[in-house]
Amino acid sequence: MTYTLKPTDLDFRAAAASDLNLTYAIKTKSIKPYVASIWGWDDDFQYHTECFNPLNTQIICYKKEAIGFFNIIETETFFIIENLLISENFQSLGIGEFVLDTILLQTIKEKKSVRLQVFKINTKAQQFYRRFGFKSISTSEHHILMEK
Repeated sequence: MTYTLKPTDLDFRAAAASDLNLTYAIKTKSIKPYVASIWGWDDDFQYHTECFNPLNTQIICYKKEAIGFFNIIETETFFIIENLLISENFQSLGIGEFVLDTILLQTIKEKKSVRLQVFKINTKAQQFYRRFGFKSISTSEHHILMEK
């Protein structure tokens, strides 16, 4: 499937409690291979009922279709991007760049840094964030913590 992207085709909307299944489906379509490779995929565990918070979640829409989501938490000194997940069919089309540019503009206004973590085995995501100036600040067994 090929998409011709125009910034006017992309939009965000606030998540609602009813978006739980939608965000789970997007999570499954975007990071399941990485999670399955590290720990195995357990639908009951991965179904994020306890950690889904619509108050810090934005749904990414392409021509009104929900295609991804991101979570941001703000602390006193920095923002944390907990998820920036885009459905597999919509990856590598510039949507992540658009979303991250939008987030970074807000963090510049607030004069705060941004942190996130990526799977060590997800080299594509690591390269993506490095292009935006993110640097590794620590590592764990399966993750790299990055900051800009």
